[in-house]
Amino acid sequence: MALRSQKHASKSIILHCIPFLLLLLSAPPLPISSTATIIQRGEAESLLRWKSTLSTSAGGGASPLTTWSPASSSSACSSWRGVTCDAAGHVTELSLPGTGLHGTLAALDLAIAFPALAKLNLRHNSLTTGDATAGVSTTGSSNLTYLDLSDNAFPGHILDALLPLSPATLRQLSYLNFSSNGLYGPIPMSLSAMEKMRVFDVSRNSLNGDIPPELFNNWAELTQFRVQNNSITGRIPPAIGNATKLQHLRLAKNKLTGEIPVEIGRLGSLQALELDDNFLTGMIPESVGNLTELVMMVLFSNSFTGVIPPEIFNLTALRSIDVSMNQLHGEVPAAISSLRNLRGLDLSSNKFTGTIPSDLGSRQFQTIVLANNSFLGEFPLTFCQQNFLEILDLSNNQLHGGIPSCLWHLQNLVFMDLSHNTFSGDVLMSTYPNSSLISVHLANNHFTGEYPMVLKGCKLLTILDLGSNHFSGTIPSWIGTSNPLLRFLILRSNVFQGSIPRELSQLSHLQLLDLAMNNLVGLIPRSFGNFTSMIQPKTELNLPMTTRHGILGGYVDYVYINRIGINWKRQNHAFEGIIALMAGIDLSSNYLSNEIPPELCNLEGMRFLNLSRNRLSGVIPKEIGNLKIVESLDFSWNELFGSIPSNISELMSLSSLNLSNNHLSGEIPSGYQLRTLADPSIYGNNFGLCGFPLNISCSNISNSTPALIGGSKDNNEPEILSWFYSVFAGLVFGFWLWFGVLLLFKPWRFAFFHQVDHIQKKIM
Repeated sequence: MALRSQKHASKSIILHCIPFLLLLLSAPPLPISSTATIIQRGEAESLLRWKSTLSTSAGGGASPLTTWSPASSSSACSSWRGVTCDAAGHVTELSLPGTGLHGTLAALDLAIAFPALAKLNLRHNSLTTGDATAGVSTTGSSNLTYLDLSDNAFPGHILDALLPLSPATLRQLSYLNFSSNGLYGPIPMSLSAMEKMRVFDVSRNSLNGDIPPELFNNWAELTQFRVQNNSITGRIPPAIGNATKLQHLRLAKNKLTGEIPVEIGRLGSLQALELDDNFLTGMIPESVGNLTELVMMVLFSNSFTGVIPPEIFNLTALRSIDVSMNQLHGEVPAAISSLRNLRGLDLSSNKFTGTIPSDLGSRQFQTIVLANNSFLGEFPLTFCQQNFLEILDLSNNQLHGGIPSCLWHLQNLVFMDLSHNTFSGDVLMSTYPNSSLISVHLANNHFTGEYPMVLKGCKLLTILDLGSNHFSGTIPSWIGTSNPLLRFLILRSNVFQGSIPRELSQLSHLQLLDLAMNNLVGLIPRSFGNFTSMIQPKTELNLPMTTRHGILGGYVDYVYINRIGINWKRQNHAFEGIIALMAGIDLSSNYLSNEIPPELCNLEGMRFLNLSRNRLSGVIPKEIGNLKIVESLDFSWNELFGSIPSNISELMSLSSLNLSNNHLSGEIPSGYQLRTLADPSIYGNNFGLCGFPLNISCSNISNSTPALIGGSKDNNEPEILSWFYSVFAGLVFGFWLWFGVLLLFKPWRFAFFHQVDHIQKKIM
């Protein structure tokens, strides 16, 4: 009975509801705009939940998230910045690059909340994964085709950065960029499930392990593979030949080993091949000659051997070749003249021999770097036809002869290094002096003549190294006004004479002056204390070292390395790169006289000061303690006298000191950094010094023979011998003075011997 009554009640309810159902069915459907609004509100609520977990630091501008508010959720597609929707109201694109977002993606349920999302661009923020699986679904599939999370703070493995999605749910994805994050571990083989991949970029992370060959087997549409700046190991898989649509292969700065697989020759669409900074070996395969679309070939800093394959010279689209820092040998084939589109050529630091080809083919070179090889012959005159040339480096070869004046006609030339060859003759004046040169290196050659007048027109000159040549005459005073941007002036080891022009003090940017080992006379100008750039320590590597040019839709930086030789802490060193931090003065091995200008002690940014082997007199300036960061100080082999200023012990960075061979006296200051300088020779041959590290006590210096001599026995042995020789010479001279008279004057001789006989008789 109870069951029957229940059924009867149910029928009654249904009968009462029928009118309402008919009313609903007869009502008109909701308009599409209303449906879109409902969808907008639903997905807008998901975005607001994500926003609540974020913080922003938008810098100078307002964060785009300020437009995201509950009050405008019904119009999110039109009023919320970074949000794009389709006609149905689904979010299809979320783009917030570089907006200062801090937080995680944990509350952004990509698979469920945003079923139509195709593009997600959150690059250049501070986002992490967080607990990406908390409260979100890990099932379903995604319509994402574009995912850019580059330049964020995602840690862990690549799959962690994809959560809550997985490669299996991202089958539509064609663009993936996780570059510049904190990813580590291997590249997962499971990524090969994303079969529509075209651009894959995980560069600038800490990934390791081998490259899975399955990626190249399954990614038939792949056009860009970027894994540079990681720690990828193993070999380049031969399966790479299956990615026949590949245009950019960037594997630079990893730990790859083995040879380049010959299968690479199957990549007929390849435009950029970058394998630099690895541990690759063997010969460059001939199959590279099949890459007819290749524009950039960058193989530097590996261990490739053999010769350059002649097939490379069939690649007429090549614009840049860099095979520097390998072990390639042989001559550069004349066939290089077929590469008419070359802009950059770098063969430096190999074992190439022979002459430089007289015709390099292209007339559009922007950089030619052939340094550190064994090239012979004279300067190629065809280089004068390179009107776009900006970087020319022929240093450290065996080139000889003169350099033509037409070289100075190249109006775009920024960097020129011809150092460490055997070039000779005068540097000829040009009627069209170069006005763009920033860095000129002619050191260690056999150049003669006076200071090159052609440099007078180089208004942008920053670095000039003419050291170790045979330049003569005087140092011109016009340097101070004609080269106002000079920061490094190196004229050491030449035959310059006359006085140092005081006009050099007008070089307000000068931070290194090296005039050592010349024949300079006169005073050190007091105005040198006005070198503005030596007053404060250098803290930035702010020297220009690149020229930039567009190529393949991006930019290529052509790098040039400024290198200078400095006598640093009693040894010759070549400084590269960090020379921007170097500041100091070297006037050693000249004939300079008078006192050390105390104004030099105003240059508190100096790291070295070398005034040794001159004829300087007077005392060491008492302001020497102002040189707080000086590391090397050499006043040896002069005629300085007086005591060593006590505040020299306050030079906490001092690691090389030489005050030997002067006339200094008194107690050597002690304490602080001076206690670490325990070599007594740095004070040797100063007759009046005492104290540590000399074995001379200051209490008995007045009656101590060693104290009068100064220094240790070994250091003062020449002076002791000189003293005995003087005494001996005096005795010999006195002996012959008396007995010579007796022999030459007969009356004196008779009188002398008569007196001797008389004394003998008395004694007897």
